[in-house]
Amino acid sequence: MRNTEFISKDTQLFVSLAEIPGNTGTVWFNKMFTEKKIDAVYKAFAVERDGFKSAFEGVRALKIAGGAISMPFKKRAFHWVDEVQGIAAKIGTINTFRRETSGKLLGWNTDYLAALKAIPLGCGKVYLLGAGGVAAAVALAASEKKVESLTVFSRNMGSHQIPKSVDFSWESWERQESMESPQVVINCTPLGMIPGGELCIPDHWWKNMKLAIDLTYRPEGNQFFREAKEHQLFFLDGKQFARWQALEQFKIYTGIDLPEENCGY
Repeated sequence: MRNTEFISKDTQLFVSLAEIPGNTGTVWFNKMFTEKKIDAVYKAFAVERDGFKSAFEGVRALKIAGGAISMPFKKRAFHWVDEVQGIAAKIGTINTFRRETSGKLLGWNTDYLAALKAIPLGCGKVYLLGAGGVAAAVALAASEKKVESLTVFSRNMGSHQIPKSVDFSWESWERQESMESPQVVINCTPLGMIPGGELCIPDHWWKNMKLAIDLTYRPEGNQFFREAKEHQLFFLDGKQFARWQALEQFKIYTGIDLPEENCGY
C-alpha cells in the first residue's frame, strides 16, 4: 500500500471513470507509481450514465492529470477532450486521456492496440458481439488483421459506433441462432461482467470456433469462459486485455515503457 504521508498538494491524480469500476487498475497503477517513484496516485470512480458530463467537467476543474474511460462513456469522452491522438481519430472513441502542461486534454485509444495483440492475423469468420465504443476499436483492429469476414451483432444498428472504414455486416441480436458457426467470437458487451447477466451464445457456434475473446473479467470466471474451457478452446479474457492496455496507458501517463513480463496486472 502507498504510504499516504508522501501525498502532497503537488501529487498528481489519475482517475478511472466507469459505470462499473473495478479495483485491479487502482492497485496496479499505484504499485507502479510507487516502484517508479512517481508522485502520483490513481483512483477509480463510479459514474452514473447520465452523470458523465458532470464528471468530466470535474476532471477539468480539478486539473486531473489523466485517466481511463470505460464503458459506456468512450464515445462521449471523444467529444470532451481537446485533441485526439493517432488512431483514435479514425475510431471515434477514446479510453485514455492526459492533461498537458498547457491544460489541454489529449485523448488516445489503447483498446485498439490491445485488440491488435488479441486477434490473430488472417483468422476466419469473426463474430463481434456489441457495437459500442470498445467494439469500434476492436472492429478496426480486426479489419487491420485481415479477417475473412466480420459480423457485428447488436440490438440496434442505428446506434452502432463501428468506424466507416471497416467492412462488416450487421445482424440483430435475435439472429444469432440462425447464423453458422464462426472461428472467433469476441464479446464487447457487459454481459458476463457481473453474476446474473451472463453471455449465452448458440450451442452450434462452438463447432468451428478456435478462439473466444471476452473483454469482461470476473476472477471466478463466467459462463462464456466455462463453456470455452469445456470445448477446449483458447480463451482470452478481459484481464489480459486490460493488462495490455495498462502498459500503454502507463506509457502515456509517464513516458515509461514497461516490459510486459514485468506487468503483474
